[in-house]
Amino acid sequence: MHLFQLAVSVRAVHRRVASPGEAFGGRRSVGSGVAWRCELLPGTCPSPSPGLPVTAPGGWQHPSAQCRASGRWEWGLSLALGMSGGEALGPRGPEGAGACTGDVPSLKEIEQLLNTGRPSCNHVDEVWPNLFLGDLVTAHNRFVLWKMGVTHVLNAAHGTAYSHGGQDFYGATIDYYGVPAHDLPSFDISQFFFSAAQFIHNALNTPGAKILVHCAVGVSRSASLVLAYLMINHHLPLVEAIKTVKEHRWISPNRGFLKHLRNLDVQLRQKKDC
Repeated sequence: MHLFQLAVSVRAVHRRVASPGEAFGGRRSVGSGVAWRCELLPGTCPSPSPGLPVTAPGGWQHPSAQCRASGRWEWGLSLALGMSGGEALGPRGPEGAGACTGDVPSLKEIEQLLNTGRPSCNHVDEVWPNLFLGDLVTAHNRFVLWKMGVTHVLNAAHGTAYSHGGQDFYGATIDYYGVPAHDLPSFDISQFFFSAAQFIHNALNTPGAKILVHCAVGVSRSASLVLAYLMINHHLPLVEAIKTVKEHRWISPNRGFLKHLRNLDVQLRQKKDC
C-alpha cells in the first residue's frame, strides 16, 4: 500500500460541501464563511451528524466538533492534494507538540491568571470598544439596552432556564443571535466559536452599532465567546485576550471551556506560524 493511501485510510478528509449561509446546527450561519463537513473513513474519529457544516470564516478548514473532540483528526487538504510522507500528515490535532505551539500556557497557568483580581463584577461592562459583556438582568431590560445604544444581542444561554431572549422579545430594533450553551465543563462550546465570532464581527463593523454578549451571569459562557472572538478576529493569544477582558470585567469560564479555548489557541498558532 502506498503511504498516501495509508494516510487516507486512517485520517479524516475535509472537503467543501456547502456555500456560506447554510444552516449551522439548525440555525442560520451568520455572515460570510466557508462551510466544511468532516468526511470520515473507516477507523477514524466518530461521525458527525449527517450534513452538519462547520463554518470557518476566512476559509479555514475547521473540523466538526465531534471529529475534533476525539483528538484523532488531521487536516485533510494535504491528503486531498496527494502529498506523501511527512507533508501528508500535517499538524497533529489541537494538542500536538511543536515549535509553533511551545508558548501556549498550561491549563493550570490559565486558571491562575483568571483567579487574580477581585471576583465580582457589574451587571454589564464594556470590554472592547462597543462590545459589552453582561448578565440576564441587563439583557432583559430593553429600556437599559436602548439607553446604552445596543443594536445587537448575542445570548449564550439561549433556551435555558430564566433566559427570555429571542428576536420576538427584542423586536425589529435589535439583531439577535442565540447560542444554546450550558455552563457545564462537559458542554462543547467550541462548536459556536466561529459563528459567534462572525456575528460579533459583523455587528462591530456596522456603523453606530453596539453589541451585548451575555449569558446568566456574564462570566463563563458569554465570556468564552468573547475571548474566542478576540482570538479569531483580532489574533490575540488566549492569555492576552483574557488580560484584555479582565481589565474591565472579572470572568471565570469553567474548566471545560478553558480547555476548548486553549485548543483554539493551539489551532490558531498552527495556522499562523506553521
